Amino acid sequence: MPGPVKLRSRTARATAAGDTSRASDAEVIAGSLDDPERFAVIFDRHADEIYRYAARRLGQQAAADAASEVFLAAFRNRGRYQPSRPDARPWLYGIATKVVGQQLRAEGRQAHLLAAVPAAPPAEFPAASAVRSPCAEGPRVIWASKSAIRVT
Repeated sequence: MPGPVKLRSRTARATAAGDTSRASDAEVIAGSLDDPERFAVIFDRHADEIYRYAARRLGQQAAADAASEVFLAAFRNRGRYQPSRPDARPWLYGIATKVVGQQLRAEGRQAHLLAAVPAAPPAEFPAASAVRSPCAEGPRVIWASKSAIRVT
């Protein structure tokens, strides 16, 4: 089984090394309204934690997709973030809970639909004596088509 996935971005590490490393999440999100690249700091701070949360509920394969959806939703809705809350983790966990729930419901619907489809009966193979060789009819078809071409 592969190890845990590290969700890091070079942009976020470079930005985090600057003056935003000491800023609260609320300050970073407020600053990202003018400079969207600053939101990478939020990703860098919380991506691994959100990924682990999703992995515990969905499994590692679906967790990366879920974490991506969480941060995409957070980025799109960053204007609604309440600046009075200095830590964005509760907000991100709320989004993650919704994303995980949506994925689990989608999986449940898919499983329900697959269960409702009747299984195909096993394929029946004809007896070997009943099968005609395609090679036996092949030359006749070719010959008939050649003679038809010659006639016309």
